[in-house]
Amino acid sequence: MLFIKRKPETEEEQILSFIKNAHSEVEQATLLFNEMTDSAAIDYAAYNLLAAKTKYANLIRLAKEKGMSV
Repeated sequence: MLFIKRKPETEEEQILSFIKNAHSEVEQATLLFNEMTDSAAIDYAAYNLLAAKTKYANLIRLAKEKGMSV
């Protein structure tokens, strides 16, 4: 088995990766919310969507505080 040493990611690269993942989470949560019909499932999907949007917004805020353009 061959192991290749990879250059460690910079903090900015990590933040951008987190933002990209969080954006995908928002998209998935939106799709889930739009598919729900049962009231309990809608509550869960709404909570999940709110959490994903909050995570995404916080990461965007962090990037802007660090002077990154996103």
